[in-house]
Amino acid sequence: MATSDNPRLPLTSGSLPVVKYMEMREQTASGSSTSIPMVPPSASKPKNNLAINEYELRRMPTRQRRVVKKTLMAHVGYRLGKRKNLHIQRRFIGDLMCFLGMLGIVLMIIESELSFNRVDHKDSTFSLFTKATISFSSIVLVGLVFYYHHIDLNLYCVDNSIDDWRIALTRTKICSIVLEAIICMIHPIPGHFLVEWGSQYVKKAEDSLNFINPYRSSQNTLTTAILPNATMTPSANLVSAVEQSKPYVPIDVMLSLPMFFRLYLVCRLLMLHSHLIRDASSQSLGYLNRVSFTFPFVIKAYIQQHPAISLTTFCISSFFIASWAMRACDFNEKTGHMSLLDATWLFIISFTTIGYGDIVPSTYCGRGIAAITGIIGVFSTALLVAVISQKLELTRSEKYVHNFVANIELAKAYKHQAANVVKYGWKVWYLKQKGKHMAIPYIQAQRLLLTSMHYMRKIKQQQRKLNDTCVTLLEVYSVQSSTSTTVDQTSEKVNIMEGKVDKMEDKLIEINQGMVILQDKINILLDRIQQR
Repeated sequence: MATSDNPRLPLTSGSLPVVKYMEMREQTASGSSTSIPMVPPSASKPKNNLAINEYELRRMPTRQRRVVKKTLMAHVGYRLGKRKNLHIQRRFIGDLMCFLGMLGIVLMIIESELSFNRVDHKDSTFSLFTKATISFSSIVLVGLVFYYHHIDLNLYCVDNSIDDWRIALTRTKICSIVLEAIICMIHPIPGHFLVEWGSQYVKKAEDSLNFINPYRSSQNTLTTAILPNATMTPSANLVSAVEQSKPYVPIDVMLSLPMFFRLYLVCRLLMLHSHLIRDASSQSLGYLNRVSFTFPFVIKAYIQQHPAISLTTFCISSFFIASWAMRACDFNEKTGHMSLLDATWLFIISFTTIGYGDIVPSTYCGRGIAAITGIIGVFSTALLVAVISQKLELTRSEKYVHNFVANIELAKAYKHQAANVVKYGWKVWYLKQKGKHMAIPYIQAQRLLLTSMHYMRKIKQQQRKLNDTCVTLLEVYSVQSSTSTTVDQTSEKVNIMEGKVDKMEDKLIEINQGMVILQDKINILLDRIQQR
């Protein structure tokens, strides 16, 4: 009997007619618009067969839908078509998510800069409208995040012939979806909310008594007006001074910096538009070699192909983001927010790990950004060294030419020193025969002889080192491939020789048997001759 677990067997569902796998395959292959018999004929029929199946699946009962989905998943043509459509949808959703994410970041920077430069205030209509736009784009972005992962789960089910998406929804997947939604959800909210901003300048209360903080709340402003009153006690004046010295900034600064985590959408955009993801042959090759084309693989491929461009892009992006983050974080009662030029200079000396100390961050947030910048600078320096060493490395042909010329020069130097050894050796022997072994010319000739012998040994050592540097992994691979080819050819010849030897053994056995038979016949003839 047919079972619902095997989609290649006939499917039955109560009193409904039988639907076979071969019939559905013929319908999909022919591209006809005939509907599956399990669906009422009154349903509307779209143009292609894929749309027919999706439309009819939504109108079927749950149990019957699972049976038909198993049958459709067993059809390779259906899965390939659906996989192509899902890739197109995922690429479009990724582009839209990247646009909304970058739009929110740009609007946030514009609104913050207007507030930093005191051109606009947090309670103005433009600020509220900009933040409302950021909030709306963030809500849409969070919805697109869930829809993107819904398409990703469907794509995983199609690739692995799974009819239930809950199988692919693991704990790791759930955590990644929730984390991505939280990242896209963080943004400056409309309104004007102040928070206390920790700073090293808070310890000096008297330094900031005469400075009017544009972010200070009305309560602290009233306290400032009451401070000169002589009726207050000194302790009350000190408490009021300390309260006044505490810097207050909008909470938007704390909510604006995490928005830069949305830049992962740009990385996803690069991954989705990579030729490794869009090319079907590359995907097939990856499946055969069990290589998944994920974001780390695509980024490593980009860095391997274009290391200079990738490193330059990373450094420039870090430069602008960290500089603005330092400007937003660094705030004190005297000077307000740090200027963009000072933030840029602070980034440079932190990124290069120089640290002159002429400009220092005045808040703990700024210190954290400077520390992260220093770590990124060390990482980028290591990548820069690797890229420069790769660019300065000679190609295989250049290395062969260089080694050949160097070997010729060393051979010439070796012959020259050998000639010197012969010349000074003969001179030493001649002076010794003349009895001048205690004279200065004899000592000089002997010294030159020993020096030439030392140079000969040194040149020989350099030749050995040059031969060692010529042997790289490519040479080892070429030698191994040529050796394996020779071994294969030799094994084929040995097999042929073994076959020939076996034939010769068979023939020798036949000859031996013939000789035995011939000997028997000769013995019989001899016996007959003797009997006569």
